[in-house]
Amino acid sequence: MSGRFEGRVAVVTGGARGVGRRAVELLLQDGASVVAGDRLGDELSAVFATAGRALELVQADVRERAGCERLIDAALSRFGRLDVLFNNAGVTVRGAVEETDDELWNEALETNLRGVFYCCRAAVPQMRRQNGGSIVNNASINAIRGNVDLTAYSAAKGGVVAMTRALATELAPAGIRVNAVCPGTIDTPMTEEYLATSDRPDELREALARKHPLGRLATADDVAHAALFLASDDAAFITGVALPVDGGRHLGS
Repeated sequence: MSGRFEGRVAVVTGGARGVGRRAVELLLQDGASVVAGDRLGDELSAVFATAGRALELVQADVRERAGCERLIDAALSRFGRLDVLFNNAGVTVRGAVEETDDELWNEALETNLRGVFYCCRAAVPQMRRQNGGSIVNNASINAIRGNVDLTAYSAAKGGVVAMTRALATELAPAGIRVNAVCPGTIDTPMTEEYLATSDRPDELREALARKHPLGRLATADDVAHAALFLASDDAAFITGVALPVDGGRHLGS
């Protein structure tokens, strides 16, 4: 790897699985010290059972303000600074609008939107003190284009994109860049759980792949690499971007 994060400290939420796990691995390979958080604490510990001196594992639920603050505090107490925040934790909530009750609506917003806000609010004061930093939020292509049975999820992820742009404007004078990635369907455990609800999971997987002009699902690597590009100095003059990482999904009907 290039060592482009050498000497940097990163916090990654949702670090036990999928994109978050891969982002943690890539950051470590690229020289960063990392705080990996997840509400699945046992799974996080199992995945990174041989965690070295450059990795701190924290069980934290981003739906709770205290959990987000604990992640930032862990970075400062263990490594003394904070350079990158990757707000990756999220949940997919499906349902037609008339079937989306208050519980489902709140579930979609609590993790996907409120958790991002809590983490940003906790991280920004330290980044201001350092005169710079980079925040990357994991949104969704559903924040950019419409989709069926995803009203609450799309609203939450759309809020993430709007917040990304607002924060990019607000924090630019402090040297803090804020961007978002907007993935299509990703081949992760979350997608596998969705496929398992179908009587014909293989056909459903193929149908999902066909929605992307490149003809396949995203991999965790696809999204993690895009997020870390935005977090790195390679993107030093990029802020306020909602980058589709969707195999062209945003182009179609």
